[in-house]
Amino acid sequence: MFSLLKSICKKNMSTATGAKVTQPKWWKPEMDLSKKSVLKVYNTLTRSKEEFIPRSGTKEVSWYSCGPTVYDASHMGHARNYVSIDINRRILQDYFGYNINFVQNVTDIDDKIILRARQNHLFEEYVKSIDGDISNDVISKIESSLFQYIEKNLKQSSIKSINDFENWYKQVDVESMKNEDPKFPMHITAVQNAIKALNDPSSQDFFNLVKDVLVPVLDKELGSSINHPEIFRKLPAYWEHQYDNDMAKLNVLPPNVTTRVSEYVPEIIEFVEKIISNGYAYAADDGSVYFDTQNFDTSKDHSYAKCQPWNKGHLDLINDAEGSLSNFSNTNGKKSPSDFALWKASKPGEPEWESPWGKGRPGWHIECSVMASDILGQNIDIHSGGIDLAFPHHDNELAQSEAHFDNNQWINYFLHTGHLHIEGQKMSKSLKNFITIDEALKMYSARQLRLAFASVQWNNQLDFKESLINEVRSTETSFNNFFANVRALNNDYINIISQPNGFVSKKLGSLERQLLEDFKIAQEKVDIAFCDNLATPQALKALSDLVTLTNTYISSVGNDIRIEPIISICKFITKIFGIIGFPVRSDGLGWENADSSNAANGSSVEETVMPYVQCLSKFRDIVRSLSIEKANYVEFLKLTDQIRDDDLLKLNIALDDRNGQSALIKFLTDNEKNEIIKNNEEKLAREQEKLKKKLEQQKLKEAKENERMEKAKVSPQEMFKTSEYTEWDEQGLPTKDKDGNEVTKSMTKKLKKQWEQQKKLHEEYLSKL
Repeated sequence: MFSLLKSICKKNMSTATGAKVTQPKWWKPEMDLSKKSVLKVYNTLTRSKEEFIPRSGTKEVSWYSCGPTVYDASHMGHARNYVSIDINRRILQDYFGYNINFVQNVTDIDDKIILRARQNHLFEEYVKSIDGDISNDVISKIESSLFQYIEKNLKQSSIKSINDFENWYKQVDVESMKNEDPKFPMHITAVQNAIKALNDPSSQDFFNLVKDVLVPVLDKELGSSINHPEIFRKLPAYWEHQYDNDMAKLNVLPPNVTTRVSEYVPEIIEFVEKIISNGYAYAADDGSVYFDTQNFDTSKDHSYAKCQPWNKGHLDLINDAEGSLSNFSNTNGKKSPSDFALWKASKPGEPEWESPWGKGRPGWHIECSVMASDILGQNIDIHSGGIDLAFPHHDNELAQSEAHFDNNQWINYFLHTGHLHIEGQKMSKSLKNFITIDEALKMYSARQLRLAFASVQWNNQLDFKESLINEVRSTETSFNNFFANVRALNNDYINIISQPNGFVSKKLGSLERQLLEDFKIAQEKVDIAFCDNLATPQALKALSDLVTLTNTYISSVGNDIRIEPIISICKFITKIFGIIGFPVRSDGLGWENADSSNAANGSSVEETVMPYVQCLSKFRDIVRSLSIEKANYVEFLKLTDQIRDDDLLKLNIALDDRNGQSALIKFLTDNEKNEIIKNNEEKLAREQEKLKKKLEQQKLKEAKENERMEKAKVSPQEMFKTSEYTEWDEQGLPTKDKDGNEVTKSMTKKLKKQWEQQKKLHEEYLSKL
């Protein structure tokens, strides 16, 4: 059988003349390389946009991102950082197709955490011991704490009474003090709160108001006695959980791997030992270990401060990063003031672990180096974080990692997100001027926040102000309306073709061809934007312009619409929104409704449909009643307006009337519904105001007409027979005035004109009798 088939095939591969048949030539397409975009990202290590080249040579990308230090609520500054990084991660992953291993840490051992945990514990114990009895001793302690706080933080040792403080504060130039010390407003608030409490000790908020001035004293007196590990674990565990909840609300993707400092202490000790053996760190007499910045920087193979070399030697920044529990008056055996702690000898009141150098705890910078390297290795593609961490934190990470591996580049691309300011002022936990994410989400939706962050380039400063949020709301409304309109048109199309003999033309005309060309241009613009440093503002602009062009097409074609190009455009826009982290509908026709769904709250079918059935039943009842009463057709039209503008709108349904067609049905979100209701109310208010003015004008017109008709009752012969004149001619025109003088010719002419007008008016009056 096989040989027979082979013979038949050979025969068929020959022509009638016996020549062998060959496969026709195929021409390989040539790529227009001039139009090919290359992904570039802004790299802090070069301070320029660099082509992104994964070290793997494949689609595999390693990425480490600095996570939260969990001692307080996450604020809007954190939201800007983590949402912006999330957008960048999603674009690389879902647009460019990279397989990203995203690692993020949780700092749960840190000076801020230790101090806050200790102070919270001492404060709770103190309040518990008072048991509501605010005695003179308690008042005395609060007053003493207040003046110690003033002396330390406001540098005013001469203030010994509340009256002294108030007199001093009246003379202070607050603005200049804020410029000198950004924490000045925070300290003033703490002092004023304590004074408020002292003036009203019976207040339920007494202890909350005095907490800021009291806890430093409690910590000074008793902090060294706190040593139970649970005290230091409880605070970060709570705030880590809150952070995770905040990120979930903002739709930030969780890391592929989360690392905690408290679970990496043995690895940190090993890492530090290797740095010492490589000659770039040393142990001090007190059991701390410091990184030798001078030895590292003078090595021919290494450079210190790669992110911000101009800050090298900036002791204020270096000391601030060492933590509030460090003793800067005693260098503890440092070789150079620029050297930073890899391992800190623990003091009384601090958590501690055994190490070759004695009991201690990890320094801040070392944790990221150890955890990132443990998961991702000695050369990592991307490291990200806020720009405020660039020096010294990230520069120290780079130095100690390159010292450990003795290589020249630990990170290939450093992506730093820009600062966030609120109405021009930088937010900070230490300044206590922050808006928490939870508070922000009570004012704005997660979608609006992500839109705001995507509207500004990720590595630029973002000023979160009213003008920005107004722009965001306008953008959101534009896309909301577009998505709702497209879904309504699609539903209408599906309804038509489902009817017997339902037919809709699909042939493209010049308008559709132009729309598809606009679509192609928009796709190219989005691609160029993403390739150019993940530029979401430019991508959003391209999408917004595409919406405008599509809306123009829809308006211009009227009923002769072609749904397929519109659906393609809508799905592309939805896809891009999905890529940058907006929850979108499964049908690809817009973003997901943020309102709670019936499925989510477990409503039954009956509960779901009941409001719609009630609406229909009510409409039927009124139509039936009007028909029985043989009402005027105007009443039926009013009823159709009522169900459109009120009944269905309350059910999140909008009807758009169309000439010669059935109404376009739109399903609305609560926000869309509320916006329409607001617009309708404003329109009604304008119409009522217009009607009010019209009625007032009508009343004025009627009053003038009544006055005119009263005047018309007087005959022209009688109109001038008043005390102003003494003689009249046969027509009733005056000939002499009240003094007996002849009426002048000019006056007679004037009076004659008035007489003729009255004659005409009187005749009109008589004709109506």
